[in-house]
This record gives sequence, C-alpha cells and structure tokens, in this order.
Amino acid sequence: MLIVPSFQKHFGIDPDDKIQEANINGTIVSVLQIGCLFGALLATSTADTLGRKLSIMAAAFIFTIGGVLQIIGCRLGMLYAGRIISGLGVGALSMLVPIYVAEIAHQKYRGLLGGLWMFFIATGLALSYWTNYIARKLIDDDNDMLWRVPLIVQVIPSIVLCLGMIFLFETPRWLCAHHQHDKAYQVLSKIRGTTDVKDEMAQIRASVDTDLKRTDASGSWREIISSANNRKRLVLGCTIQALQQLTGTNVINYFGPIIFRSIGLSSSEAELFATGVYGILKMIVVLVGFSSLIDRFGRRPLLIGGGFAMSICMFAVSVTIMLSSSIKRDAPTEENTSISTVSIIVTYAVFFALSWGPCPWIYCSEIYSMNTRAKSTSLTTAVNWIMNAIIGKVSPIMLATSTFGTYMFFGSWCIVASIFCYLFVPETKGKTLEEINELFSN
Repeated sequence: MLIVPSFQKHFGIDPDDKIQEANINGTIVSVLQIGCLFGALLATSTADTLGRKLSIMAAAFIFTIGGVLQIIGCRLGMLYAGRIISGLGVGALSMLVPIYVAEIAHQKYRGLLGGLWMFFIATGLALSYWTNYIARKLIDDDNDMLWRVPLIVQVIPSIVLCLGMIFLFETPRWLCAHHQHDKAYQVLSKIRGTTDVKDEMAQIRASVDTDLKRTDASGSWREIISSANNRKRLVLGCTIQALQQLTGTNVINYFGPIIFRSIGLSSSEAELFATGVYGILKMIVVLVGFSSLIDRFGRRPLLIGGGFAMSICMFAVSVTIMLSSSIKRDAPTEENTSISTVSIIVTYAVFFALSWGPCPWIYCSEIYSMNTRAKSTSLTTAVNWIMNAIIGKVSPIMLATSTFGTYMFFGSWCIVASIFCYLFVPETKGKTLEEINELFSN
C-alpha cells in the first residue's frame, strides 16, 4: 500500500525524495505500534474485571472504528488517527488472545493452540500481501480504491471476531478467580468434552486460591513489580518479546516491497508478488511448526536453534548485497542476485515461523501466576510494541541509508537472542499452568 502511486499522490508523498518517503512510511507504521502499546497496557483493567471474553469483543470493536477512519483517510492526520485507534485494538488483542488460549487449553495442546493463533496472524499477513497484489492488478494506479480496498478488507476479520466471541465462553481460571466455581466447572467440562474434570478443576482452584491469598484478586501493580518471584518472570518475558522484534522480522513484514525493490526487483508488481510468496510460505511453515514441533521439541530448543539459523540468513543477505554492489552488474547478474537474495529471505522466514514467531507469545502467556497474568502479559506485550514502533520508524531510514548494514544489525541481534535463551530460558513443554507456576516459584 505504501508504494502505490495513488496512495503517494493522495497524501502528498514524493517518491523521488527517499528520505521524506522513508519518514512518512515509518510514521504510518509506527503510530499503529504506539496505539498497540497503550492498548496492551489499558486492556489489563478490563481483562481482570470484565473478563477475557468481553475484553476481546471490545478490542475488536475498537479496531473496527480505527479501520473505518483509515478507509475514509481524507488526509494524513486522519490516517494517523485511524491507525492509532486500530492500534489500541491490536495491542489489546495481542495481550488478551494468548491469555485466553493458554487458560482454556489442555497442557498437551497448549503449544498447538498457541501456534494456531500465530498461524492465523501469518494467514492475515499473507492475505494482506495478496490483497495488495490483486488490487494492483485490477485497479488503475491513479484510482484511490487501489489503497482503500486493502483497508476495507482488514476490518472484516475484526467484525467476525467481535460477533463470533458472542458464542464462546469465559475461561475457567478467570471464573474461579471470581468465585464462579460452578460455572467454571461447566465451562471446563464443555472444553474437555467430558464431565470427568474434577482433578483438573481441583488443581486450578488450589492454584488460584493460593495466589489470591498472597494478594488481591487481580494482583496489584505494586506486587507485580516488587515481588522478586514475579520480577524474574517479568524480566524474562520482556526480554524475549524485545528480542523477537530485534530479529528483524517486521522489517520484512512492513517493508517487504521496499526491500525487494532494493535488491533488484524493478517493477512494483514484482515487488508485491515476491512479498505475497513470502507471506504464503510463512503461513505454511507456521502451520507445520505449531502442528508438529512446538509441543514435540519444546520452546527452548526452537528459540535457540532458530535464532542462530536466522542470523546466518541475515548475514548471508548482507554478503550478497555487498558483493553485488562491488561488481559490475549486467541484467543476468542482477537477476541472479535478486533470486539468491529472495531465496535467503524466504529461508529466514521459514526459521522465524518455526521458532521466534510463535514461541515468545506462547511462552509469555504461560509463565505467570493467575493473579498476575493479565498485567504481566500486558507489560511484556507492551515491550514488544515499543520495540515494534521503534523498528517500524527507523527501519525504512536504515534501508534507505545502508541495506547491508541493516541486515548485519538484525543478524547480530539474532545471535544475542539465541545466547540469552540458552542461558536463561527454562522449558515449559508439557506442564500445566499450575506446574509452570511452581517451576518458577521454586
């Protein structure tokens, strides 16, 4: 959307002024992340008081309002406002949905269901890429519908989510924390497909009651920060979320067409097509990863191995770009360089989708106790969005200044991420949330 002529003309962006283009593109991306930051933090109050279900419905509704403002988009100010409001919804959902999934899932399938959430994120990305490509093929360059159609498509899932949650249920753990034990038992029986859930229900009640005796029902901000036990988990979760962004994945997600243009794909349709292929492959790999790897091998091995593999890919792209800029480039050479670079970026996407894509979100939804889970997860999610906003703002400027240096920068952080996980991240595979709580408590 950022590179289509009608979008640039409508909002007064000069495509020949690369720095201005990079600044505006970075702002368009980063204002959404700012909204996400505040959305993740504000959602804690409703998540603990109104429940996970109603909070998810409210967040989806807020996103829809922001989406409508973006579609109208009279000028940049309205576009920015719409993206900030949509960001409030996205930020809240990015905190609420992993908690909801973690609290209803059986420990055997928690990685599977958490990965399924990541799969639908990848599906949404792929859908956005191909929507842009198809719109570019069917709509004239000077028609404003070329960029409005993708914005219309993006509000459809939020409407479906808001209405679909009406037919779902509150999580048993939240119900227990609010002394609705009979209803929690009914919900748990319905989720498990059997009434023989007394042992699991007793474990949930015991864990929740223990947490509630330590502090108030929702867990105060003071305890979340001051408690030595929770502070260790908080530092761990915040660091993992920050490192996920520093792997560089969202540089490709947000600025894929710009990246593919920088490595030699000259036509805008080719740039969008390459981005679409990247999105489809990422979606397929996430499907394979969460269905067969996360609960089989665990979170820790995937995070460590994935980080090292991604660093190799980033460094390989840097070397390819450096070599291509130092030799005489004719048409066949440029084509071969583009193909090899795209192949490496796609390989990077495969490793990310198997490791640092789903694992941080699953891990951060697992490691906190019931009374601190919403607030702690909101803080870790907020850190993710802070880093997301920073990277979204500076990445187009980095790419415009030094493509080689950009990939070297993110490749180095991939190594740091692997080393951190090797030293500090314990495994949570196959454990109930209550057992994980005991693991960190001890």
